[in-house]
Amino acid sequence: MKNNKEIVKRICWSILLLTIVEFGKKIDVPGFLTIPQEGSQNLIIRFLSTTTGGNLAKPTLLSLGMGPYMTALIIWTTISMIDTDRINNLSIKQRGYIQRVLTLIFAIAQGIALMFKFENLIDYKSFPDVNKLTFFCVAILILTTGAMFVSWLSDINSEKGVGAQSLFILPGLISNIPAMLVSGQSGTLRINSSFIIGLLIITLIYIVVTVFLYNSEYRIAIQRTGIDSKFNHSYIPIRLLTAGAMPFMFAVTVFSVPQLLLLNDRWTNTLFSSVLSRLFSFNTVEGIITYGIILYALGMGFSYINVRPHDIAKHLKESGDYIYEIVPGADTETYIKKKLSTIAMVGNSYLVIVSLVPLFIGLKIEIIANLAFYFGSVFMLIIILDTLTQEIRFIFSKRNYNIF
Repeated sequence: MKNNKEIVKRICWSILLLTIVEFGKKIDVPGFLTIPQEGSQNLIIRFLSTTTGGNLAKPTLLSLGMGPYMTALIIWTTISMIDTDRINNLSIKQRGYIQRVLTLIFAIAQGIALMFKFENLIDYKSFPDVNKLTFFCVAILILTTGAMFVSWLSDINSEKGVGAQSLFILPGLISNIPAMLVSGQSGTLRINSSFIIGLLIITLIYIVVTVFLYNSEYRIAIQRTGIDSKFNHSYIPIRLLTAGAMPFMFAVTVFSVPQLLLLNDRWTNTLFSSVLSRLFSFNTVEGIITYGIILYALGMGFSYINVRPHDIAKHLKESGDYIYEIVPGADTETYIKKKLSTIAMVGNSYLVIVSLVPLFIGLKIEIIANLAFYFGSVFMLIIILDTLTQEIRFIFSKRNYNIF
Protein backbone atom coordinates (compact mmCIF):
# COMPACT_ATOMS: atom_id res chain seq x y z
CA MET A 1 0.00 0.00 0.00
CA LYS A 2 2.86 2.33 0.88
CA ASN A 3 4.50 1.69 -2.49
CA ASN A 4 1.22 2.44 -4.29
CA LYS A 5 1.03 5.81 -2.56
CA GLU A 6 4.65 6.52 -3.49
CA ILE A 7 4.15 5.79 -7.19
CA VAL A 8 0.94 7.89 -7.31
CA LYS A 9 2.76 10.76 -5.60
CA ARG A 10 5.67 10.51 -8.03
CA ILE A 11 3.37 10.41 -11.06
CA CYS A 12 1.50 13.50 -9.80
CA TRP A 13 4.79 15.36 -9.42
CA SER A 14 5.84 14.38 -12.94
CA ILE A 15 2.50 15.46 -14.44
CA LEU A 16 2.76 18.83 -12.69
CA LEU A 17 6.34 19.45 -13.86
CA LEU A 18 5.54 18.24 -17.37
CA THR A 19 2.56 20.61 -17.57
CA ILE A 20 4.76 23.55 -16.57
CA VAL A 21 7.33 22.72 -19.26
CA GLU A 22 4.74 22.19 -22.00
CA PHE A 23 3.04 25.48 -21.07
CA GLY A 24 6.37 27.33 -21.15
CA LYS A 25 7.10 25.99 -24.65
CA LYS A 26 3.91 27.69 -25.91
CA ILE A 27 4.75 31.20 -24.63
CA ASP A 28 6.50 33.15 -27.39
CA VAL A 29 9.44 35.44 -26.77
CA PRO A 30 8.09 38.94 -27.65
CA GLY A 31 9.48 40.87 -30.60
CA PHE A 32 9.40 38.25 -33.36
CA LEU A 33 7.32 38.10 -36.52
CA THR A 34 5.16 35.09 -37.35
CA ILE A 35 7.38 32.12 -38.10
CA PRO A 36 6.83 30.74 -41.62
CA GLN A 37 7.05 27.03 -42.41
CA GLU A 38 10.54 26.06 -43.53
CA GLY A 39 9.70 23.29 -45.97
CA SER A 40 12.63 20.91 -46.33
CA GLN A 41 14.31 22.06 -43.14
CA ASN A 42 11.17 21.51 -41.12
CA LEU A 43 11.90 17.83 -40.49
CA ILE A 44 15.41 18.49 -39.15
CA ILE A 45 14.14 21.27 -36.86
CA ARG A 46 11.33 19.01 -35.67
CA PHE A 47 13.76 16.17 -34.95
CA LEU A 48 16.12 18.48 -33.04
CA SER A 49 13.16 19.76 -31.01
CA THR A 50 12.16 16.17 -30.32
CA THR A 51 15.57 15.09 -29.05
CA THR A 52 15.97 18.11 -26.76
CA GLY A 53 12.40 18.36 -25.52
CA GLY A 54 12.33 22.00 -26.66
CA ASN A 55 10.72 24.04 -29.41
CA LEU A 56 13.30 25.12 -31.98
CA ALA A 57 10.67 26.03 -34.58
CA LYS A 58 10.19 29.43 -32.90
CA PRO A 59 11.64 31.38 -29.95
CA THR A 60 9.66 30.58 -26.79
CA LEU A 61 10.43 30.82 -23.09
CA LEU A 62 11.55 27.17 -22.99
CA SER A 63 12.71 26.75 -26.60
CA LEU A 64 16.06 25.24 -25.65
CA GLY A 65 14.42 22.53 -23.56
CA MET A 66 16.83 19.93 -22.21
CA GLY A 67 19.49 20.68 -24.86
CA PRO A 68 21.99 22.58 -22.65
CA TYR A 69 21.43 20.23 -19.69
CA MET A 70 21.98 17.09 -21.79
CA THR A 71 25.07 18.51 -23.47
CA ALA A 72 26.57 19.56 -20.13
CA LEU A 73 25.79 16.13 -18.66
CA ILE A 74 27.59 14.34 -21.49
CA ILE A 75 30.61 16.65 -21.31
CA TRP A 76 30.81 16.25 -17.54
CA THR A 77 30.55 12.46 -17.77
CA THR A 78 33.34 12.42 -20.36
CA ILE A 79 35.56 14.61 -18.17
CA SER A 80 34.92 12.37 -15.16
CA MET A 81 36.06 9.35 -17.18
CA ILE A 82 39.30 11.06 -18.24
CA ASP A 83 40.32 12.17 -14.75
CA THR A 84 38.42 9.85 -12.41
CA ASP A 85 40.57 10.29 -9.30
CA ARG A 86 40.40 14.09 -9.29
CA ILE A 87 36.64 14.08 -9.88
CA ASN A 88 36.11 11.61 -7.03
CA ASN A 89 37.90 14.01 -4.68
CA LEU A 90 35.26 16.68 -5.33
CA SER A 91 32.29 17.00 -3.01
CA ILE A 92 28.73 16.52 -4.26
CA LYS A 93 28.18 20.27 -3.93
CA GLN A 94 31.27 21.05 -6.04
CA ARG A 95 30.21 18.58 -8.74
CA GLY A 96 26.74 20.10 -8.85
CA TYR A 97 28.20 23.58 -9.16
CA ILE A 98 30.45 22.58 -12.07
CA GLN A 99 27.53 20.92 -13.88
CA ARG A 100 25.41 24.06 -13.40
CA VAL A 101 28.18 26.24 -14.84
CA LEU A 102 28.52 23.93 -17.85
CA THR A 103 24.74 24.00 -18.37
CA LEU A 104 24.79 27.81 -18.23
CA ILE A 105 27.62 28.02 -20.79
CA PHE A 106 25.83 25.72 -23.24
CA ALA A 107 22.52 27.52 -22.64
CA ILE A 108 24.11 30.85 -23.61
CA ALA A 109 25.80 29.30 -26.66
CA GLN A 110 22.62 27.60 -27.87
CA GLY A 111 20.59 30.74 -27.15
CA ILE A 112 22.96 32.78 -29.35
CA ALA A 113 22.72 30.15 -32.12
CA LEU A 114 18.91 30.24 -31.97
CA MET A 115 18.89 34.04 -32.12
CA PHE A 116 21.08 34.01 -35.23
CA LYS A 117 18.69 31.51 -36.80
CA PHE A 118 15.71 33.85 -36.29
CA GLU A 119 17.61 37.11 -36.77
CA ASN A 120 15.64 37.99 -39.91
CA LEU A 121 12.34 37.60 -38.06
CA ILE A 122 13.06 40.11 -35.29
CA ASP A 123 10.47 42.90 -35.30
CA TYR A 124 12.44 45.89 -34.07
CA LYS A 125 9.41 48.13 -34.60
CA SER A 126 7.78 46.50 -31.57
CA PHE A 127 10.46 48.11 -29.39
CA PRO A 128 11.48 51.35 -31.14
CA ASP A 129 13.42 52.65 -28.13
CA VAL A 130 15.56 49.52 -27.82
CA ASN A 131 18.68 49.08 -29.97
CA LYS A 132 19.50 45.79 -31.71
CA LEU A 133 22.26 44.72 -29.33
CA THR A 134 20.10 45.26 -26.25
CA PHE A 135 17.20 43.31 -27.79
CA PHE A 136 19.59 40.50 -28.74
CA CYS A 137 21.01 40.29 -25.22
CA VAL A 138 17.59 40.36 -23.54
CA ALA A 139 16.26 37.62 -25.84
CA ILE A 140 19.33 35.46 -25.14
CA LEU A 141 18.87 36.09 -21.41
CA ILE A 142 15.24 34.89 -21.64
CA LEU A 143 16.24 31.73 -23.54
CA THR A 144 19.11 31.03 -21.12
CA THR A 145 16.90 31.54 -18.06
CA GLY A 146 14.33 29.17 -19.57
CA ALA A 147 16.97 26.48 -20.13
CA MET A 148 18.23 26.77 -16.55
CA PHE A 149 14.64 26.61 -15.31
CA VAL A 150 14.06 23.37 -17.24
CA SER A 151 17.27 21.87 -15.83
CA TRP A 152 16.07 22.74 -12.33
CA LEU A 153 12.71 21.10 -13.01
CA SER A 154 14.46 17.98 -14.34
CA ASP A 155 16.42 17.69 -11.09
CA ILE A 156 13.17 17.95 -9.13
CA ASN A 157 11.64 15.24 -11.32
CA SER A 158 14.66 12.99 -10.77
CA GLU A 159 14.16 13.33 -7.02
CA LYS A 160 10.36 13.34 -6.69
CA GLY A 161 8.94 12.10 -10.00
CA VAL A 162 9.45 9.32 -12.54
CA GLY A 163 11.37 9.22 -15.82
CA ALA A 164 14.12 11.64 -14.71
CA GLN A 165 15.28 13.92 -17.55
CA SER A 166 13.85 11.80 -20.36
CA LEU A 167 10.28 12.54 -19.23
CA PHE A 168 10.43 16.05 -20.75
CA ILE A 169 11.38 14.58 -24.14
CA LEU A 170 8.47 12.12 -24.20
CA PRO A 171 5.53 14.47 -25.15
CA GLY A 172 7.36 16.01 -28.11
CA LEU A 173 8.56 12.60 -29.20
CA ILE A 174 5.06 11.12 -29.24
CA SER A 175 3.49 14.13 -30.98
CA ASN A 176 6.22 14.46 -33.63
CA ILE A 177 6.37 10.83 -34.77
CA PRO A 178 3.08 11.11 -36.73
CA ALA A 179 4.21 14.46 -38.15
CA MET A 180 7.37 12.84 -39.52
CA LEU A 181 5.19 10.56 -41.64
CA VAL A 182 3.54 13.41 -43.53
CA SER A 183 6.41 15.85 -43.95
CA GLY A 184 10.12 15.57 -44.47
CA GLN A 185 12.97 16.33 -46.79
CA SER A 186 10.94 15.83 -49.94
CA GLY A 187 7.99 17.89 -48.76
CA THR A 188 4.47 16.80 -47.86
CA LEU A 189 3.70 13.13 -48.14
CA ARG A 190 0.35 11.78 -49.30
CA ILE A 191 -0.51 8.78 -47.21
CA ASN A 192 -2.77 6.08 -48.63
CA SER A 193 -4.09 2.91 -47.01
CA SER A 194 -1.48 0.60 -48.55
CA PHE A 195 1.32 2.86 -47.29
CA ILE A 196 -0.13 2.85 -43.76
CA ILE A 197 -0.49 -0.95 -43.73
CA GLY A 198 3.07 -1.44 -45.02
CA LEU A 199 4.44 1.06 -42.53
CA LEU A 200 2.61 -0.61 -39.63
CA ILE A 201 4.03 -4.01 -40.54
CA ILE A 202 7.58 -2.63 -40.87
CA THR A 203 7.22 -0.66 -37.62
CA LEU A 204 6.00 -3.71 -35.69
CA ILE A 205 8.90 -5.80 -36.98
CA TYR A 206 11.31 -2.98 -36.14
CA ILE A 207 9.92 -2.63 -32.60
CA VAL A 208 10.16 -6.39 -31.95
CA VAL A 209 13.75 -6.56 -33.25
CA THR A 210 14.81 -3.42 -31.36
CA VAL A 211 13.28 -4.54 -28.05
CA PHE A 212 14.94 -7.95 -28.46
CA LEU A 213 18.34 -6.42 -29.20
CA TYR A 214 18.02 -3.82 -26.45
CA ASN A 215 17.27 -6.49 -23.85
CA SER A 216 20.02 -8.77 -25.17
CA GLU A 217 23.20 -8.68 -23.16
CA TYR A 218 26.62 -10.27 -22.98
CA ARG A 219 27.49 -11.55 -19.51
CA ILE A 220 31.06 -11.59 -18.23
CA ALA A 221 31.19 -14.09 -15.36
CA ILE A 222 33.02 -12.91 -12.23
CA GLN A 223 34.43 -14.93 -9.36
CA ARG A 224 33.27 -13.79 -5.92
CA THR A 225 35.78 -14.15 -3.07
CA GLY A 226 34.68 -16.67 -0.46
CA ILE A 227 31.77 -18.05 -2.52
CA ASP A 228 31.81 -21.56 -3.96
CA SER A 229 31.70 -21.54 -7.78
CA LYS A 230 28.66 -23.86 -7.64
CA PHE A 231 26.62 -21.11 -6.02
CA ASN A 232 28.21 -18.18 -7.81
CA HIS A 233 26.06 -16.68 -10.55
CA SER A 234 27.49 -13.15 -10.56
CA TYR A 235 28.30 -11.45 -13.84
CA ILE A 236 28.88 -8.09 -15.52
CA PRO A 237 26.04 -7.41 -18.00
CA ILE A 238 26.80 -5.47 -21.20
CA ARG A 239 23.80 -4.61 -23.37
CA LEU A 240 24.06 -5.19 -27.10
CA LEU A 241 22.71 -1.68 -27.73
CA THR A 242 25.06 -0.20 -25.14
CA ALA A 243 24.81 3.40 -26.30
CA GLY A 244 21.02 3.51 -25.94
CA ALA A 245 19.24 6.38 -27.67
CA MET A 246 21.97 8.99 -27.12
CA PRO A 247 23.59 8.67 -30.62
CA PHE A 248 20.24 9.50 -32.26
CA MET A 249 19.78 12.47 -29.94
CA PHE A 250 23.12 14.07 -30.76
CA ALA A 251 23.98 12.90 -34.30
CA VAL A 252 21.70 15.38 -36.10
CA THR A 253 22.95 18.23 -33.90
CA VAL A 254 26.60 17.45 -34.65
CA PHE A 255 25.77 16.96 -38.34
CA SER A 256 24.01 20.36 -38.49
CA VAL A 257 26.75 22.42 -36.80
CA PRO A 258 29.04 22.73 -39.89
CA GLN A 259 26.05 24.00 -41.89
CA LEU A 260 26.06 27.13 -39.69
CA LEU A 261 29.25 28.21 -41.48
CA LEU A 262 27.31 28.41 -44.72
CA LEU A 263 25.16 31.20 -43.24
CA ASN A 264 28.18 33.50 -43.51
CA ASP A 265 28.20 35.35 -46.85
CA ARG A 266 31.99 35.18 -46.82
CA TRP A 267 31.86 31.48 -47.74
CA THR A 268 29.22 31.81 -50.48
CA ASN A 269 30.16 30.29 -53.87
CA THR A 270 33.55 29.05 -52.69
CA LEU A 271 35.19 25.62 -52.90
CA PHE A 272 34.89 25.34 -49.13
CA SER A 273 31.12 25.91 -49.18
CA SER A 274 30.72 23.46 -52.06
CA VAL A 275 32.58 20.69 -50.22
CA LEU A 276 30.78 21.46 -46.96
CA SER A 277 27.34 21.42 -48.59
CA ARG A 278 28.02 17.98 -50.06
CA LEU A 279 29.57 16.43 -46.95
CA PHE A 280 26.83 17.70 -44.63
CA SER A 281 23.66 17.23 -46.63
CA PHE A 282 21.09 14.44 -46.36
CA ASN A 283 20.53 14.71 -50.12
CA THR A 284 23.99 13.47 -51.19
CA VAL A 285 25.75 10.12 -50.88
CA GLU A 286 28.75 11.82 -49.24
CA GLY A 287 26.49 13.53 -46.71
CA ILE A 288 24.69 10.32 -45.77
CA ILE A 289 28.03 8.53 -45.29
CA THR A 290 29.23 11.43 -43.11
CA TYR A 291 26.07 11.17 -41.01
CA GLY A 292 26.64 7.42 -40.63
CA ILE A 293 30.23 7.98 -39.47
CA ILE A 294 29.07 10.57 -36.91
CA LEU A 295 26.31 8.25 -35.66
CA TYR A 296 28.71 5.31 -35.32
CA ALA A 297 31.41 7.40 -33.59
CA LEU A 298 28.87 8.80 -31.11
CA GLY A 299 27.57 5.27 -30.52
CA MET A 300 31.04 4.01 -29.63
CA GLY A 301 31.68 7.02 -27.39
CA PHE A 302 28.40 6.68 -25.49
CA SER A 303 29.00 2.94 -25.12
CA TYR A 304 32.16 3.64 -23.12
CA ILE A 305 30.40 6.39 -21.17
CA ASN A 306 27.52 4.08 -20.19
CA VAL A 307 29.64 1.03 -19.30
CA ARG A 308 32.80 2.74 -17.93
CA PRO A 309 35.32 -0.18 -17.94
CA HIS A 310 37.78 1.71 -15.69
CA ASP A 311 35.23 2.02 -12.87
CA ILE A 312 34.14 -1.61 -13.19
CA ALA A 313 37.73 -2.87 -13.01
CA LYS A 314 38.45 -0.61 -10.05
CA HIS A 315 35.38 -1.78 -8.11
CA LEU A 316 36.19 -5.44 -8.79
CA LYS A 317 39.72 -4.98 -7.49
CA GLU A 318 38.56 -3.14 -4.36
CA SER A 319 35.96 -5.80 -3.55
CA GLY A 320 38.36 -8.69 -4.14
CA ASP A 321 36.31 -10.10 -7.02
CA TYR A 322 37.86 -10.94 -10.37
CA ILE A 323 37.29 -12.34 -13.86
CA TYR A 324 38.53 -15.90 -14.24
CA GLU A 325 42.14 -16.07 -15.53
CA ILE A 326 42.34 -12.25 -15.76
CA VAL A 327 44.63 -10.30 -13.43
CA PRO A 328 42.69 -7.63 -11.45
CA GLY A 329 43.39 -4.00 -12.32
CA ALA A 330 44.70 -2.86 -15.70
CA ASP A 331 44.39 -6.29 -17.34
CA THR A 332 40.75 -6.52 -16.27
CA GLU A 333 40.05 -3.06 -17.68
CA THR A 334 41.68 -4.01 -21.00
CA TYR A 335 39.67 -7.25 -21.14
CA ILE A 336 36.37 -5.44 -20.53
CA LYS A 337 37.26 -2.80 -23.15
CA LYS A 338 37.91 -5.50 -25.77
CA LYS A 339 34.59 -7.18 -25.04
CA LEU A 340 32.79 -3.83 -25.01
CA SER A 341 34.32 -2.76 -28.33
CA THR A 342 33.12 -5.94 -30.03
CA ILE A 343 29.62 -5.75 -28.57
CA ALA A 344 29.29 -2.00 -29.25
CA MET A 345 30.46 -2.48 -32.84
CA VAL A 346 27.58 -4.89 -33.50
CA GLY A 347 24.99 -2.75 -31.71
CA ASN A 348 26.04 0.52 -33.32
CA SER A 349 26.14 -1.11 -36.75
CA TYR A 350 22.43 -1.84 -36.27
CA LEU A 351 21.77 1.85 -35.50
CA VAL A 352 23.69 2.93 -38.60
CA ILE A 353 21.87 0.47 -40.87
CA VAL A 354 18.46 1.52 -39.54
CA SER A 355 19.30 5.21 -40.10
CA LEU A 356 21.12 5.09 -43.41
CA VAL A 357 19.01 2.63 -45.40
CA PRO A 358 15.98 5.00 -45.64
CA LEU A 359 18.28 7.90 -46.57
CA PHE A 360 20.01 5.96 -49.38
CA ILE A 361 16.70 4.67 -50.75
CA GLY A 362 15.35 8.21 -50.48
CA LEU A 363 17.93 9.41 -53.01
CA LYS A 364 16.06 7.38 -55.65
CA ILE A 365 12.56 7.22 -54.17
CA GLU A 366 11.80 10.57 -52.58
CA ILE A 367 8.86 9.33 -50.55
CA ILE A 368 11.15 7.11 -48.45
CA ALA A 369 13.36 10.07 -47.50
CA ASN A 370 10.41 11.45 -45.52
CA LEU A 371 10.92 8.54 -43.11
CA ALA A 372 14.61 9.37 -42.53
CA PHE A 373 14.25 10.13 -38.81
CA TYR A 374 11.11 8.12 -38.15
CA PHE A 375 12.92 4.97 -37.01
CA GLY A 376 15.29 7.02 -34.86
CA SER A 377 12.33 8.59 -33.06
CA VAL A 378 10.65 5.21 -32.56
CA PHE A 379 13.94 3.87 -31.16
CA MET A 380 14.16 6.73 -28.65
CA LEU A 381 10.53 6.15 -27.65
CA ILE A 382 11.23 2.46 -27.01
CA ILE A 383 14.26 3.23 -24.82
CA ILE A 384 12.49 5.94 -22.80
CA LEU A 385 9.37 3.82 -22.21
CA ASP A 386 11.54 0.85 -21.22
CA THR A 387 13.46 2.99 -18.72
CA LEU A 388 10.22 4.41 -17.34
CA THR A 389 8.72 0.93 -16.97
CA GLN A 390 11.79 -0.38 -15.15
CA GLU A 391 11.74 2.55 -12.73
CA ILE A 392 8.07 2.02 -11.86
CA ARG A 393 8.65 -1.72 -11.55
CA PHE A 394 11.54 -1.06 -9.15
CA ILE A 395 9.34 1.11 -6.92
CA PHE A 396 6.69 -1.61 -6.76
CA SER A 397 9.31 -4.28 -6.05
CA LYS A 398 10.39 -2.53 -2.85
CA ARG A 399 7.57 -4.28 -1.00
CA ASN A 400 9.48 -7.56 -1.41
CA TYR A 401 12.60 -6.23 0.29
CA ASN A 402 11.44 -5.13 3.73
CA ILE A 403 14.40 -6.05 5.95
CA PHE A 404 12.72 -5.18 9.24
